[in-house]
Amino acid sequence: MVSEHPRSGGDADPVLETWNEALGAGADPELSFLENGGDSFLAVKLSTALFQATGVEIDFIDILETDGVDGLRRLLDTKAEAS
Repeated sequence: MVSEHPRSGGDADPVLETWNEALGAGADPELSFLENGGDSFLAVKLSTALFQATGVEIDFIDILETDGVDGLRRLLDTKAEAS
């Protein structure tokens, strides 16, 4: 599961950190990726960063369809369990 992956900086949340890096610090974690102004290029960037942070590979299309950071965490957990 994603929560078992090492987190950088102690209590840092790698999913939220990469979300904010891709969309900007003002991104609302409750809104979808697209509602935060995300596009396919940023989804690819986020997918790559999440893989580097968690070791879990997700498709950028799935990011475009994800509802907020919690939805992204669930997606990562599902992918991690499947592998």
